[in-house]
Amino acid sequence: MDSGIAAILGAAVGALGSGGAAFVTGLWGARTTQRQLEAQDAQARRQLRVEHIRERREPRSTVYADFVAQARVIERATGRYRDSHTLDAEGFNQEVDRLDYLSVLVSLEGPEPLLVSSQAVVRCAHRFMKPLRHAIATHREYGDQSDEHAAAVSALATVGFEFIAVVKDFAEAARLVLDEAGVDPPTSPAQGGR
Repeated sequence: MDSGIAAILGAAVGALGSGGAAFVTGLWGARTTQRQLEAQDAQARRQLRVEHIRERREPRSTVYADFVAQARVIERATGRYRDSHTLDAEGFNQEVDRLDYLSVLVSLEGPEPLLVSSQAVVRCAHRFMKPLRHAIATHREYGDQSDEHAAAVSALATVGFEFIAVVKDFAEAARLVLDEAGVDPPTSPAQGGR
């Protein structure tokens, strides 16, 4: 009987050892699997973020570039006026209206800091109108050599320098947005996202 008890105890100890080893191995495997799943989840989130940024960047880039291009049209138009005096205020006003329209598209693309910057560009473009009309009127009335016309052209140039600065500020803000600053992170469907 002693040998039977010893055999049973030996079998029990062996079973406990084997079961314990299996338990520890299973626990280790479960933790490893959990870490792998967490790493895969983090990788999937990074990939979603990259895809979201790409999806947002492309239309934003186009809208921002169109806005800056239109601002450059306005800037060149004021330069052409100073050189040739052929620009009429109505044609210039149409260019400013186009810039205003493009600022609406910028507003739709966002983000908020760019909205403020685009509106500063539009406000400055509208400020061109008074000195431009005055420069055209003094040119017609007094010619190029008058002090009145020189003062009007100087006022136009002052707004022009302000305009260049606000366009540069917008372009820098747009660059930061396109470099991922200010891009809204995607939300999961559970969080009310798309």
